[in-house]
Amino acid sequence: MKRLILFFVVLIFVVVNSNNNANAQQYKLRQSTSLLGMKTESTIYVKAMRKRTEPGSMMGMPAQPITIEQCDLQRTIKINEKKKLYYIEPFAKDDEEIIDEDVKTAPKTKTQPKVTTIQKGGIIYISYSITDTGERKKMYGFNARHVWTSNKMVPSSNACTMKDSILIKTDGWYIDLPQFNCPVNYKRHSNPQETGSLKPDCKDKFVTRRRGKGKLGFPLIETTTIIMGDGKASTSKFETNLETLELTTAKIDSMLFEIPIGYTETKNEQDLQDKFDVNDMINQYKNKSDDDDRPAANEPKAAGKIRIGVLVPTGDEQVSTAELQQYLAGILIGEKVEAVAVSSEEEARNSQCDYSLVTTFIRIKSSSKVGGLLKVVKNADPNAATSFTIEANMLLKSLADGSVKAQPKIDGKFDGKIDAAAKKALDNGSKLVLKAMK
Repeated sequence: MKRLILFFVVLIFVVVNSNNNANAQQYKLRQSTSLLGMKTESTIYVKAMRKRTEPGSMMGMPAQPITIEQCDLQRTIKINEKKKLYYIEPFAKDDEEIIDEDVKTAPKTKTQPKVTTIQKGGIIYISYSITDTGERKKMYGFNARHVWTSNKMVPSSNACTMKDSILIKTDGWYIDLPQFNCPVNYKRHSNPQETGSLKPDCKDKFVTRRRGKGKLGFPLIETTTIIMGDGKASTSKFETNLETLELTTAKIDSMLFEIPIGYTETKNEQDLQDKFDVNDMINQYKNKSDDDDRPAANEPKAAGKIRIGVLVPTGDEQVSTAELQQYLAGILIGEKVEAVAVSSEEEARNSQCDYSLVTTFIRIKSSSKVGGLLKVVKNADPNAATSFTIEANMLLKSLADGSVKAQPKIDGKFDGKIDAAAKKALDNGSKLVLKAMK
């Protein structure tokens, strides 16, 4: 009997630790990218050696394809969900020669590019360097390293892929995600000729010289500076900034990293691009302007307005609570009502709030057919479902005397992925809150 008990104890220990280890290799991130004063958010999923990126749209510009990096298969899948198309781009490039200046090997006979094998085209010379500054700091529980890179691309006069030189410099903080092992050294940009945008008889050769013993990894913060031109009057320069807003462990369905069933492959990457929509750009600009008009917590309360301090929703770690807090503060707008996001009742009082609003999610359960199927899949991702039954309580309390002004309840079925469904639930709750304020 003692041996039997010991066996079950060991078995339970192994199972629990196996589950913990499996969950530890699965991550969900929200990252923000800013360019020319405009911001867009992306959602990223990582599981073992695969990564899925769902980019957000930027001011009416065509949405970028979803990308799935299948590091184990050395390829990237690009997907347009609207068109139900996908494009496969291998990691390896046959037309690239890499010379590592830091690796000392026995002298070899130098081989010159065989121009005879190329009907038209030239050579793109690439100088890539990487420098580990030695700085380290904790970020989201990981040891992050500070790394600089410099990547200069210079075309020969007869090159067909590009005509002007490009210098790309990055300054970022990077981490290692367990089991996620994708190429993190220099990875050149897609050659336009490979997407069918140039003539098939025009092909350049890429020769890369790289130096430096630093290592990149998974970026959490990254500033990229791009300089195009020869340094003269025609030179243009712009900067992008990447910031990680949220990094959590999550149960992720493996099917998110596969080619969707029923989708058609295209051999031309340009087919994935959506058309530019001017009306959509106007609507997004209007929404952005409305967001800018929202009061900040440290701004004085408008005359004649009742201000509500919205706290971060609690009760369920499946949803992006910080994002939902900002969303709720944005939709609580009435003739005499305004709202601000706050971290506590104390901050609400300091921000001239009359009321505090607490939202607690009691239950978020997948109610779609897809979600039902996911229940039998180990480590299924709730974001793969398209409908949720959501139950939540809201508490609107006076900060003057602590009395309860209203206790709206949310209970219903809401369509969309989990965060979109939660926002629809909050739409219902906000209407009840505004009704109580009349």
